Amino acid sequence: MMEKISRKGFLKVAAAAAMSGITAAGLAACNAASSASGVSSATGIYTPGTYTATAKGMSEITATVTFDANTITKVELDLSGETESIGVAAKDKLIEQIMNAQTSQIDGVTGATVTSKAVQNAVADCIQQASGGAINPAQQSTEETSSTADWLGEAPEIAESDIKQTVDCEVLVVGAGSSGTFAAAAAAEAGAKTILIEKFGHDMASGIRDTLAACGSKQQQEDGDDVSKKDAVRYLCNWSQGYTRRSLAQVWADKSGETMDWFTNVLAESGIDFRHEIDEKHEGDNYEVLDVGHSTQYGEEYSERLTMDAVLKHAEADGLEVQYEITMVKLEKDGDRVTGLIAKNASDEYVRYNASKGVILACGGYSGNETMMKALQPQSVEQTCINCSKPGSKGDGIKACLWAGAIMDTTHASMIFDRGAIKPDQVGEYGKASDGVLFWMGSQPFLKVNLNGERFMNEYMPYDLVLHAAASQPHHTYCTIWDSKYAEDCEKFATHGCSRLYPHVNGTNPVLPMGYVQSINDDLQKQGYIVEADTVEELAEKLGLPVDAFTATVERYNELAAKGEDEDFGKEGYRLSTLQQAPFYGVRQAGGYLICTIDGIQIDDNMHAIDQDFKAIPGLYVIGDMSGNYFSGSYPSLMAGAAAGRSATFGRLAGQNAAAGI
Repeated sequence: MMEKISRKGFLKVAAAAAMSGITAAGLAACNAASSASGVSSATGIYTPGTYTATAKGMSEITATVTFDANTITKVELDLSGETESIGVAAKDKLIEQIMNAQTSQIDGVTGATVTSKAVQNAVADCIQQASGGAINPAQQSTEETSSTADWLGEAPEIAESDIKQTVDCEVLVVGAGSSGTFAAAAAAEAGAKTILIEKFGHDMASGIRDTLAACGSKQQQEDGDDVSKKDAVRYLCNWSQGYTRRSLAQVWADKSGETMDWFTNVLAESGIDFRHEIDEKHEGDNYEVLDVGHSTQYGEEYSERLTMDAVLKHAEADGLEVQYEITMVKLEKDGDRVTGLIAKNASDEYVRYNASKGVILACGGYSGNETMMKALQPQSVEQTCINCSKPGSKGDGIKACLWAGAIMDTTHASMIFDRGAIKPDQVGEYGKASDGVLFWMGSQPFLKVNLNGERFMNEYMPYDLVLHAAASQPHHTYCTIWDSKYAEDCEKFATHGCSRLYPHVNGTNPVLPMGYVQSINDDLQKQGYIVEADTVEELAEKLGLPVDAFTATVERYNELAAKGEDEDFGKEGYRLSTLQQAPFYGVRQAGGYLICTIDGIQIDDNMHAIDQDFKAIPGLYVIGDMSGNYFSGSYPSLMAGAAAGRSATFGRLAGQNAAAGI
């Protein structure tokens, strides 16, 4: 039974996620280590006590970890042999991450990779000792590579004698995320014998994102705000500078409405409301908004596995079998056709899965794979402040497809939102990710200035475009400034999608309401990220900005706000706000929060992977964040739920196509 999380609990989890680099929903449900072990928490998962282990970093490091029956209660690290300014400096952050995550499987500290991985290995050893071997976290390689070019490697060779079990089905789906759950449910609903395998335990599965985009849903038609399919396809293709396969965008536009109707009905079976979002539109707005978003109305409980469970419950009634803690190793082929795969189970044994009608991969992207990110999109690494990737986003599915002869997009991009904060004495480093925390209010169009105290952008742009504008500023670092009436200003700003902090025009609730965002801000202020001042001059000093230049910028901004016209950068008048009511607040930002990669394996209109001859690979379907031909360069955030909506719709189609042998 999954533990539920309240909205108030979400804030605590979000703070922990900001420190540990994993998603709030991923932390919320339970101790990650216990879900990986399969050991019942009713009797305790650890033998209480203190355990010590060593591991090789730049030197030999020592971890001393104290446990009670179910949790890690204390972590001590001896890093005295590590580089003083790198490994030793990372000590407190590493301890904090382990305590927050309650597992050794943390992201570590940017720039201190070798030390971080050594600490992970030592703590993993302590966990294994304390659990009597019931929990065996993955070991991390501490070898430094001189190049990131060989991120793909070679497919592993597995002897027949090592395969301990064979499982037969018609359709095999890999990954219980926003695409895999839809695919598995659709295949089972169509009458195919379907198995869904998930790498993690139930409580670490990705679940279904909260906002999904569609055209033509019954809700859109009934509320009179149905987005033209032609406009939606145009928008997607233009946003990607033509890299979107237009026929794929058309498939989404044509099929997404019925997918949302199905999902709405399935969620209703479990008492969950799912609603279309309608937002304000003003003549003369700089960016076009399409009301394609539909979002889960969580109420007092927030978990992306709530909706996953609703779909799986519905599908299990149709015969779906779900297996957790099964890790895909490699695909298998007979000639050109993919016939199944080899995986490892929770007992670390090889299992062969035969899928007579098809394998559907929904394994996520590669935003959690540092080597792939550095090799394929270093620009995204530099624009990352906090990595909120799903735990399974390691690129394993993409590599398996490439080993099987598929091809990948030639342009690479990520979904990064401008919601990261760093300390007032920190700056971004060129070529490196920043080390910061989640600042949910970062997408609000308050005054933003560079380190010279000067305004340099129209502050209301799609999330990653703000980061792109900052890339040419000193240390790609900027400050966001607001005053004590900021809650009132945010309501006036009327932002779109998940950045919105007040109910949508038609009453649909935002992902996070203003009250909870204020609580997040309070926590960030206590931690020293947000600074408060009684005067503009004092605020400049606390943020490390030139006082005279910053004061002049604020005076000019107030002048423009009073006029209701942004003569300098062309921001909409209703998104200007005066800075006159003390106290004043500010925060430094350098990069945003990385959600996922949005490039992947190229596919055709039936969701088949494409080979090097640009032909469909029979028996292999690829969906979700690991699929390609759809986004490029930038994420169209003003089409709320564009990625997750694509994942859900294409997942459902892949399941139907596999079951039908298409």
